[in-house]
Amino acid sequence: MFRKITTKKRIIFFCVYSTLILLLILLGTGGAKTCRALEEMRLTYLLLACLLAFIMTLVDALRLQVLTNALSTPVSFFYNYKTLLAYYFLSAITPTASGGEPLMIYMLKEKGVGVGKGTAIVVIRGILVIFFIALTGPLIIYTQQDLLANSILLYAFKIVAGILLVLITSLVYALYNPKHMEYLLEKGLHLLDKIPYFKKHSPHIVKKLDDWIEELNFSLKYFIRKKKMSLFWAAVLTVLFLLCNYSLAYVILKGLNADISLVRVLMLQVVLYFLLYFSPTPGGSGVAEGGFYMLFGPHVPQHILGILIILWRFFTTYLWVILGGLVIMKTLGIDQVETFAEEELKPVLEIENDTMSTQ
Repeated sequence: MFRKITTKKRIIFFCVYSTLILLLILLGTGGAKTCRALEEMRLTYLLLACLLAFIMTLVDALRLQVLTNALSTPVSFFYNYKTLLAYYFLSAITPTASGGEPLMIYMLKEKGVGVGKGTAIVVIRGILVIFFIALTGPLIIYTQQDLLANSILLYAFKIVAGILLVLITSLVYALYNPKHMEYLLEKGLHLLDKIPYFKKHSPHIVKKLDDWIEELNFSLKYFIRKKKMSLFWAAVLTVLFLLCNYSLAYVILKGLNADISLVRVLMLQVVLYFLLYFSPTPGGSGVAEGGFYMLFGPHVPQHILGILIILWRFFTTYLWVILGGLVIMKTLGIDQVETFAEEELKPVLEIENDTMSTQ
């Protein structure tokens, strides 16, 4: 029997693991030139990065506002912002951001958003990001291969791109024929029954996939048929959110007096987040820093690479983990989020009962 990993242990692991990774990178890139680069750093750009990071989260909160309004549930912008901060915190300390979504559903439910509505909102938020990464990531990898100087990294990205292509194709098919897709998944997983682990867990995996397909199928079809404009504005805000996120590295580089084009930085970020989206580590720790190091290493002076990674991770992750932790302690308490760290999205098979009856 495995001991349950508490939220406090998750926080400690995230902090220690992230610190070790950053120290290793800093030790490998630091030197006399690094000290001079810090002395010559333009603080105006650091303040601009801070402002851009806050704009990024405000855009994300506005996206959440659009989705809650689409389901005719009034939730204040300030509460949506607090919900997102709490979501960022728990997503960062749980593998594949699995804890953030149930927490978001719970916090929205506290303001009258039914579980079905909350699940639809979470699904749409996630799928918009996935589609953006799915469309742009493989395109950049196959058309701009000079960005990936490391042949091993290029090979790894091609494998992920191939897997993602299969997943997206399966997803599109599942939207048109969900029942047959569930049948194919069940048959495919049963082929693995000879492996003890899969034989033991295949019923749970099949049920989880079936539930996810039904949730996704209903949510997307509902928004496409009845809330096209809300879906359009949510997509626009998703692109703005990602542009703010991806531009942070460029602003930090300008502050460090590095000469690299904005387009190249954006393209590298798309490729990086393409890999990060499938990272099994809490908050992408290790994968984020290592991936950033390998992608930006050939394009950025070595002596500022460590500083760049630390500042980039601070503005994109650590700052929001700190603020989200404060929100959690003030509203729920650390101990109360234990269930969300372990919980999965619940199936919403009767989603219309609590989502659409008020329309």
